[in-house]
Amino acid sequence: MKVRITFLLLSLLLPLCVAAQVYRRLELPNRELLSSEKVLYVMQDREGFLWYGTDGGGICRDDGRQVDVFRSDAEHPDLLGSNTVVCLAESGYRIIIGTTHGANVLDKRDYSIQRLTAVDDKRVDDIIVASNGHWWLTANKKVYEYSSDGTLLHTYPVGDKYIFRLREDEHGQIWCMEWEGGKLRLDNGHFLPISSEWPDSINFNRVTTDNQGRLLVSDGFGDCYALSTKKQKQWFQGKILTREAADSVRAAWKLAMRPTAIAISRKGDRWFSTGKDIRRMRAGSEEIILPDMKDVSAMAFTPDGTLWMGTIYGQLYRYHNGKAEADDYSTNEYGDGIIAMSVDSLGRLVLVSDGYTRLYDTRRHTLRQQSRESNGTYCIELQETMPDERWSQPNRKEVVEKLPASFTSWWMCCVYALSAFCLCMLVAYTLVLRRQRKRFMEQMRTFTNPDREEAAKDASQSMPSPSAADDEWLKKAISQVEDNMSDETYTVEQLSSDMCMSRMTLYRKIQSLTGQKPTEFIRTIRLRRAAELIRERKLTITEISYATGFSSVSYFSRCFRNMFGVPPTHFNG
Repeated sequence: MKVRITFLLLSLLLPLCVAAQVYRRLELPNRELLSSEKVLYVMQDREGFLWYGTDGGGICRDDGRQVDVFRSDAEHPDLLGSNTVVCLAESGYRIIIGTTHGANVLDKRDYSIQRLTAVDDKRVDDIIVASNGHWWLTANKKVYEYSSDGTLLHTYPVGDKYIFRLREDEHGQIWCMEWEGGKLRLDNGHFLPISSEWPDSINFNRVTTDNQGRLLVSDGFGDCYALSTKKQKQWFQGKILTREAADSVRAAWKLAMRPTAIAISRKGDRWFSTGKDIRRMRAGSEEIILPDMKDVSAMAFTPDGTLWMGTIYGQLYRYHNGKAEADDYSTNEYGDGIIAMSVDSLGRLVLVSDGYTRLYDTRRHTLRQQSRESNGTYCIELQETMPDERWSQPNRKEVVEKLPASFTSWWMCCVYALSAFCLCMLVAYTLVLRRQRKRFMEQMRTFTNPDREEAAKDASQSMPSPSAADDEWLKKAISQVEDNMSDETYTVEQLSSDMCMSRMTLYRKIQSLTGQKPTEFIRTIRLRRAAELIRERKLTITEISYATGFSSVSYFSRCFRNMFGVPPTHFNG
């Protein structure tokens, strides 16, 4: 009887577990290194490498450290029928490539590419490798069957309608789907239309899996990502609260404003900061507890029920028995923001800043600090795709130690001489970039603070000025970033598209004019706008950080201090 009851309970709970399964979106590695930002197909081969079919950029192979690109160009005009790759498939050591103008086969042993001439110069909409090793391709209102060595076996006409998906079911039966929704099945050498018979197990979505069973998705509009069914914790005690996590918490808890820090008491009350005040959520009711507590970036409860609050400027406050006080003993005198806070098993506070971690015993009033920039031996986490490793496997740890100097062989002397020469060239190149960067930063500060205009003008007279065309181009690039100021997702790819040039051309152009990378260029313009908003004194630091496209207040404060030399609160323009 107990066994039956247990079985019944499990049968009732199983649908609930399946229904509660949540897909988590994972960004694929090295997306920014691809030859095109639009990906039409993605798959992982048996060796663990990722292959991307791009829109106009050919096919890309990602080994976890670098991206190799195969596409037609001026030196190899006939390498691919088209650089727009719409589908991929793997068969042994071959990668079958379907483009908008024919199909090709890439041999992974020597990376040579051969064309499938029988497919003609038409768009290949889908490729599958059947369980018997045969290749199936659809193009030009026909379905082609190849053997595992690339020999054409049969060509099947399918009427006057286009086929865009092919699938093999568990019985080895080949199915195909028309653009208008019709279904056909291979029967006695002919594809016959099927009206009523249609197995539910057939799935025509363009989705593959990696070696960990995660789904690799390409939506057909240029975006690709992985989907994991593991449940994601949006936030937990001591974790840095990013803007994305804060938005999810706000929606889940039904908060009035986006939180900048969160802590949960032993009674289950939810305490959070909005950047302007401290609030408590109890029994679905939201109440303001500390109306004047601003810029709190981390919160935690100690076992005695005290609420500890850290700010983006390194200050630490405690709230107990209805009274809030500043803890001067543990406050960071350097002004480095507290980006995370947690409580260890002994009830001590762990305060995390950018450069170090502090351990604060609130009862004994002892404070220990560990810098994360100390010399010594470090444990470095590596994540590479080697013959026996995959990008999706857990990271491998290697201990890196300093090697003793040795000049016992002549080849070591050559290596040291070559290294010294390369170092000199790198130093010279770095000095040139620093001079260009200094000129650009002086121009940005001049726009922010009119009082420094004369000083910047005198400093720029000794430096070569860009041409009129370069100056106009730079103004246009700055204007594009300013038009997307509050959009934190505005990327270098979008800027290159707005400027009508490739990412590599944009990179070289911005670095030659400003000495900065495109990401630094965008960040500098955002910080200039942030300085103008601080001078207006209409918004809080938290609101300014979000208004200028920064995902977290602590990161904004660190970037601002690196550029202007002072924290945002001490900036007076």
